[in-house]
Amino acid sequence: MSVERLAFSFDMGTFAVLKAMLESEGIPVLDIAVGGHVAIAGADQGYYVQVLGEDLVRAKRLLRERGFENYIVRKDP
Repeated sequence: MSVERLAFSFDMGTFAVLKAMLESEGIPVLDIAVGGHVAIAGADQGYYVQVLGEDLVRAKRLLRERGFENYIVRKDP
């Protein structure tokens, strides 16, 4: 069983919307993962939406269908 990062948002509210939407469709979202890095102006904080690997394709399709494709994490080629 693998865990995959599906989406990323700097906003906790958007994270909550994505989580609720996925879970309402039967896709479990794993505990919140916080990513941060230090920038010139200070620390940037963000939130990753993580799902099981077996749910990744379905979850991406759902986000695209609902207009949230800009939040999908893209892996390096």
